[in-house]
Amino acid sequence: MAGELWSFRLTIRPIRSKLRATQPLPWVIRDEIGMTGTKYTCKGDYGCGLAQCVACSVLIDGVVARSCVILIAGIYGRKITTIEAIDQDDVGQRVVASWVKHQVAQCGYGQFGKVIAARNRSGNALTPRSG
Repeated sequence: MAGELWSFRLTIRPIRSKLRATQPLPWVIRDEIGMTGTKYTCKGDYGCGLAQCVACSVLIDGVVARSCVILIAGIYGRKITTIEAIDQDDVGQRVVASWVKHQVAQCGYGQFGKVIAARNRSGNALTPRSG
């Protein structure tokens, strides 16, 4: 892929790859890296680009963000946490267990972003453990 070399931390691993600065973050997370928990939109297309649904939510340096409006140029050197790491600490595990216990899910596509937001409100920024 043509592009500049970009570095950032995705969930629990460093990423250093040639990417175009104008690529939307969910495209990189899903298509380039292969982590499919972050969705494009609740409609299943390639992103509304308006941050209107929560399907594309991630944590950027511990703050919830709608990734469909974030370009690669905006995340250089930052820490991105996706749904794949949400249960890797005690608070995240409690959020997921409560989500299941209380049958919170309404839309299977958008619920990952809602879990990210609930995790963020339940404690400090997620710090996944490795291994």
